[in-house]
Amino acid sequence: MPWIKPVKQQNLKEYKIYEELEKPVPIFNRMVAHSPDILEAFIPLQNAVKNTFLSDDYREAIITYVSIKNGCEFCTKSHATVLGELIGESEVVKKLTNYQSEDWDEKLKSILNYAEKLTSKPVSVTKEDITQMQSHGYREKEIFEINQVVAYTTYTNQMSVGLGL
Repeated sequence: MPWIKPVKQQNLKEYKIYEELEKPVPIFNRMVAHSPDILEAFIPLQNAVKNTFLSDDYREAIITYVSIKNGCEFCTKSHATVLGELIGESEVVKKLTNYQSEDWDEKLKSILNYAEKLTSKPVSVTKEDITQMQSHGYREKEIFEINQVVAYTTYTNQMSVGLGL
């Protein structure tokens, strides 16, 4: 249970953004709902991150991997479950932790290399990391969206860890 109580489902009906929320409203969004203004700004970003060019399995692999690197057990568990269902694999955390030696495709490995550096030591990211993704066919718009998924995940990981989720 988080360190502050999530907003109750029935209380969310008063919010302007209520009709746009996934029902039942997940606990993470109920935590954000403590600030209605932040919730109203957050939901469109959350939806935009879900609607990038990335396939569901790639997006969930990135989110799970970044959550592992950030030590966010709540996000790791929930997204690893989704990823496992998408790819029919039960050991996704182990496979992602050892992604270089596992059978992920090279396109995803180039993304995970970038995500690892951006998450662990952002100043270590170089133009070569971008060039590596470009060599796998990613265009600038797609690289920007990859960057946003990594950054957004770090943001939500910090929110989750910082509130005891």
